[in-house]
Amino acid sequence: MKPAIVIGGCVLLLLRPALLRTGPPTLVITILFTVLLLAALRVSIDRERQLIDRRWLVVLAVGVAVFASGRVLGGGQAPAMLSARLVALNSLAAVAEEAFFRRVVYAVLAPVGAAYAVVGAASLFALVHVTVYGVWVLPIDLAAGLVFGWQRWATNSWSVPAATHVMANVLVVV
Repeated sequence: MKPAIVIGGCVLLLLRPALLRTGPPTLVITILFTVLLLAALRVSIDRERQLIDRRWLVVLAVGVAVFASGRVLGGGQAPAMLSARLVALNSLAAVAEEAFFRRVVYAVLAPVGAAYAVVGAASLFALVHVTVYGVWVLPIDLAAGLVFGWQRWATNSWSVPAATHVMANVLVVV
């Protein structure tokens, strides 16, 4: 079942631009990421840790610092109109992607080794963003995926990369 969810989730994410043409973008994105999140949460994962402790907070702080540094050094321009809807959709996408990549994909690849799980999940994460943003985003999303994967490995929890991903997405729009 897990490999089928990995394949299905990747296909769903790769088809995101085509799916956006099928209806109102906000509704389509909400449905897409809700389906991805619910599918990822239905998968049974062994030895998953959800306790928030000092290590969780340190790893979260390091991850957020990495993305904040990238935002400061990379510059860029925030959207002219920041809305609660934009922040909510970006947050839903971040949590759904982390439940999928750092919970399910990582768990599927982990029996081969932690490094394989981190790099494999990061590579898929980077690849599914190409159809939305273009090939130029590959190195950025691969680096982001590696940070999220390190956080997953360091805490044995997908919730730390999910929280970091939410913060990273918020930093992009502020």
